[in-house]
Formats: sequence, structure tokens, C-alpha cells
Amino acid sequence: MLVYATPTELATWTGNPAPANATALLREASILVADACLADIYDTTPDRMPTDQSLRDAMRDATCVQAAFWAEHGIDPAKGRAGMDEIVVSSSIDGASETTNAAELEAAKASSLDGLVPTALRLLRFAGLASNAVRSW
Repeated sequence: MLVYATPTELATWTGNPAPANATALLREASILVADACLADIYDTTPDRMPTDQSLRDAMRDATCVQAAFWAEHGIDPAKGRAGMDEIVVSSSIDGASETTNAAELEAAKASSLDGLVPTALRLLRFAGLASNAVRSW
């Protein structure tokens, strides 16, 4: 199983300490990155990592973005939708209140279990990966 980022790299990406479940998040995020890049053609090392450093960097960064999203929103991707924290529609503390659009957040969290969040996908595409273009040799 390829894992494109380490907990240390996740911490560097977010600027915060890696969460306790960072290894699991990065493993699951790497699966989504690998799936997005399944049809891409690039040279690899014997351990199946891209030989091109810019591609490796893009895969690492996309993995970190995905894992960071899950960590920020309390999602355990191994549990699927059952692993999502309950969404609080509004909260109030000492007179200050915060309201979120629960339906949009719920949809974004749920879709992050099936595919990459938009920023992760864009990072791959900027590097020439995750293309849905038909290619021939």
C-alpha cells in the first residue's frame, strides 16, 4: 500500500501538530489520490512512487489536503458516513453566536469520503495528474 505523505509532512502542511490518527488519515487519503491518478502515465521507482519529484510532491500535498480536511471536520474515513461527527447548526457562547450552513457542510463532508476535496484534486491536476483526458501511445 502506497502512502504519499507522513504525519510529519501533514504537520508541516497544516502548521499544526499531526492528529493522533494521522497515519490512518494519510493511508485513506493516499487511496483516494491513487484512485484519482489511476489512469495517469508516469515513470515509477521499484516501490511504485513517481520518479518525477514534482509528481511526488503533488501527490504528497493532495494527500495532506485531504487528510487535513478530515482531521478538521472530525471524519474517520475508515468508518464511512458513520465516522462523521454530528454537525452543529448553530452555537452560542457568552452572547456570541455562530451559524453554519449544515446542509452544505454535510454534503461536503460526505463527498470527501468518496473523492478528493477540490483543492486536493486541483493540486494533482496542476501537476498534470488526475486527468480524465483520453490518451493514446
